[in-house]
Amino acid sequence: MNLKEGDFTNIEIYKSVFDENNGIIKLSDFTSSGYHNTELYKLINKGFVRKIKTGYYEWIGGDPISDAVIITKLFPEGVVCLDSALYLYGYTDRTPSAWHIAVSKNKTTTKYNIEYPPMQFYFIIDAYMEIGLSEILFEGYKIKIFDRDRTLCDLIRYEKKMDKEVFNHAIRAYVKDSKKNIRNLLDYAKLMRIENKVNRIIGMWM
Repeated sequence: MNLKEGDFTNIEIYKSVFDENNGIIKLSDFTSSGYHNTELYKLINKGFVRKIKTGYYEWIGGDPISDAVIITKLFPEGVVCLDSALYLYGYTDRTPSAWHIAVSKNKTTTKYNIEYPPMQFYFIIDAYMEIGLSEILFEGYKIKIFDRDRTLCDLIRYEKKMDKEVFNHAIRAYVKDSKKNIRNLLDYAKLMRIENKVNRIIGMWM
């Protein structure tokens, strides 16, 4: 059912399209539901909808949208890494000021411009994108994340850029973690060419 121009008495039928897509839609989500794109633009002009980045829109004033929805909807190729992964695994008690997300360095960087939630992107080579790739449930949604052992490799790889206290706390937490897999850690380290460094640092704590 299409609303006539200026008729917003049945606004809930539009909102339902957003609700069915966890609060965020692409233009194709809207048009595939039987509505013309001009109707979406009217909703924007009337203040019901906000454009959050090119091609993506959210309903204003609805229930808060989970960061997990934004990550998986807008950046399905992204992988949670470094500070954010450390936090989700309980290796640090410092809440990151931004989501740390790894993406392929071959992607166009402009597509990662977004104001909220704050995100820090790491552009890495494709060969590293698959190492230790895993998933975790966050706020009821599955998000991609590097596993514990890959996260430790990243931590050690970027040691000089990490806060010393965060670094030491994370190493201690990993060593005590019953879910760690040292074999995986060493295999990943070899693939990432940091095997000697990982052996040296982990050997000091084990």
